[in-house]
This record gives sequence, C-alpha cells and structure tokens, in this order.
Amino acid sequence: MAGFDPQFIWFGLVSGSLIALGALGLTLIFGILDFINIAYGEYMALGAFMAFGLNTTLGLPVIAAAVIAVPAMGVLAIALDKAVFQHFRDRSAIVLLVVSIGLSFILRNLIRIVWGSGAKRFEVPIQQAPTYFGIQILADQVAIVVLSLAVLGGTFLLLRRTDIGIAMRAASDDTDLARIRGVDTERLVLYVWLVGGLIAAVAGVMLGLDGQLRPTMGFLSLIPIFAAVILGGIGDPVGAVAGGYAIGLLQELSVIVIPAEYKPLVGLVLLVAGLLTRPDGLFGEATR
Repeated sequence: MAGFDPQFIWFGLVSGSLIALGALGLTLIFGILDFINIAYGEYMALGAFMAFGLNTTLGLPVIAAAVIAVPAMGVLAIALDKAVFQHFRDRSAIVLLVVSIGLSFILRNLIRIVWGSGAKRFEVPIQQAPTYFGIQILADQVAIVVLSLAVLGGTFLLLRRTDIGIAMRAASDDTDLARIRGVDTERLVLYVWLVGGLIAAVAGVMLGLDGQLRPTMGFLSLIPIFAAVILGGIGDPVGAVAGGYAIGLLQELSVIVIPAEYKPLVGLVLLVAGLLTRPDGLFGEATR
C-alpha cells in the first residue's frame, strides 16, 4: 500500500489508453459477429511480436516495424476468420466462443515456438524521464497516450462519417434488417475483422512498449479489457472506451489501499460489479 501520488494518475492514463483500445476492438467484433473472441488477446500479442521481430531482426525502428506489423495483423485477422470462424458462423455463440479459446491456445503456442517463452523488449534508446509537476513522464508513455487517442478518434470517425462505419452500426443493431436493406454483411464481416486486427496490433505494440513482451501478454490483458467491455455495455464502443480509461485509473489508484500485487484483481472485481449493478452499461446500452 502507498499514499496518494499524482504519478498514479499518469500511470492510470497510460494503462487506460491500452485497455480502452483493446476494449474497442473487442466490442466492435462482438457488435457484428455476436460473440466474444477469446483469441483477441493473442491477436494483440502476435501483432506486438511481429513488430518485435522486424525491430530486432531487421533493425527497423519500432515505428517502422509497427507500420508493417499492424496492417499485417489486420490481414491475418481476416485470414483467420476465413480459415476458422467462417465455418462456425451459423452455429451458436457458445460454439464460436469455444473455437476462439482453441485458437487462443494455438496462437499463444505458435508465438512460443517462433520467439520463445522468455520476456523480450523492443530495441529502443534508453530514455531519461523528465519530471513535470512531480510526475515522471517517459516519451514512450506520451506516444502511447497520443497514439491511442488518435486511433480511438479515427475509429469513431470511421463509425460516424463513412458508409462502412454506418453499415457496421446498422448491422450491430440488427444484422438481419441490415441485410434486408441491402448491406453486404459478408463483406462487412471482413471490414470488421480488418479494423479489429489493426486495433489489436496497435494495442499490442503499445503494450510491449510499456513493459515486456511475453507470449501470455495478450491473454493476461483480457480481464481488464473484458471488464471495460462489460462496464461500458457489450457492443457499445463509447462505453467500452470510457470503461477502459476508468479501469486503468482505478487499477493504478488501488495501490493506495491494497498491495500492488493485487492490482490486476481490480479489473475482475469491476467486471463482476458491473454485471451486478450496471447490466446495461455505463450509458444504458444493453449488454447482450
């Protein structure tokens, strides 16, 4: 336990940026396909490790490596849908959930085979953390917050201002009605996986920059991400993002009253509390 430190607020903002991104990608996929993709954490990890491979093997700067790895993960998400999920799309959500669990194990072990089980780090210059108003701020942390806001803003513009985004929202509300009104739902599924894969890779790279890369990094991030999705209302992108920032801040501030090693439990507690007290989400969107 520790006394209040304004540093916790900054850490919470960084953590919330990562959780909000993951929650947004996960809830977009649920909105169209109506199932929770447990393998989404591995999508994050795989995107991060692809960037790591380009960074360490080819010597590319992290930014350049991410520019290649992020779209590659988007394409891979589509390929995995074609190879796996498409064959079970007519089954129940439970079947798809079980399939995603199996895919999660496969991808996690694939990462272990290719990159090993040990912790890895991106090759980045050693940074000095300047202090502003008593808060130490690393350049990587600033990049995480700014890039997260940019991706979140771009995604919301996509949903609100483009034909594809409007079609996604329509299909999320009622897939059958959207199909009757002429929306090509099969093509829309590809767009959803592409956007979801892109967001997962960005979140994974930023997660790796904020700490270490491990095969389990994405899987261990799922609890706070799920908590954000549930708290915000499943299928509600705005609620998922708000839930992500709220959980990030609460996790970091929790060390004031509980030992730091119990910090990851905050997401689980909030997930249960959200289901019990706010089943319709922060903004009243129905949790389906």
